[in-house]
Amino acid sequence: MENESINLAFILIDDINLRIILNDPDVNRQLKDLIVKLSTDKLYIGKLSNDVEKSDYNVLYKKTYKQDKKDLLTYFKILVDTFKIRKKDHKRFVKYYEYLNSVF
Repeated sequence: MENESINLAFILIDDINLRIILNDPDVNRQLKDLIVKLSTDKLYIGKLSNDVEKSDYNVLYKKTYKQDKKDLLTYFKILVDTFKIRKKDHKRFVKYYEYLNSVF
């Protein structure tokens, strides 16, 4: 069931670089789930951006988004630092990290 939810949410992602990261077999399932969740939440939060009337619902979603972003970047940094990979793969993961940091 998890793969089906990932595949359905995968349709919403227009960014080709995020699709490349999601199709990388070295990126584990937990990171892929966080990337998909952040990309779909980013779309949803964009629709919620009403600065005039702040509701608890909007504030809660924005806090959750920030926490998920922090978790994703932390997990990815741990993966880059501790994963025993070749230099070429290490450079690739560093580029992934920098891109995710700039997108989210």
